[in-house]
Amino acid sequence: MHARRFWQRSIRLEELHFAIQHAYEWGCDHLYSFFMSGKAWDESTEYRLPEGVTPWGDRVSDDEEDWPAPTPAEREQALRMLFGETDMTLEEMKAEMEAFWEQVLAEEYQGPGDVQTTTLDQLNLRPGQELMYLFDYGDEWRFKVRVHALHPDASDGEYPRVVESVGEAPEQYPDWE
Repeated sequence: MHARRFWQRSIRLEELHFAIQHAYEWGCDHLYSFFMSGKAWDESTEYRLPEGVTPWGDRVSDDEEDWPAPTPAEREQALRMLFGETDMTLEEMKAEMEAFWEQVLAEEYQGPGDVQTTTLDQLNLRPGQELMYLFDYGDEWRFKVRVHALHPDASDGEYPRVVESVGEAPEQYPDWE
């Protein structure tokens, strides 16, 4: 499917994400990023949701009641599944996981931006420029977004909007069997 000419420069990247999802008639139920270099996972040019935000743009609740704590037996079972056959004690596995999460949480995102606050006009886009929109980090749906033209005096109206599409969109969850 090919869609073009559907934004105004002051549109946030988050709004562009929702417009693409709408054009493909997909659900917005996964995380996503925009890569200005056109290369997936290029953190130096990545725009994404900030930590603690759902794919729908909402803040994650800090209410611990939302997620029931696992029982000690469930925690042990999960650790044993994760570590597989090992001579490690349960305490050693717990310590290993704590060290892992400390390292993960210590790493800071180094990318340039946030899709909720970055607008298209802030990106200094030019005709012919291409960027990548990556949706669903598991399935990695990759979209090439090409700037066809810039219209600084675009007419008033609701933006972003799809004004033209070609072909049929693929199914978001195809039956591979």
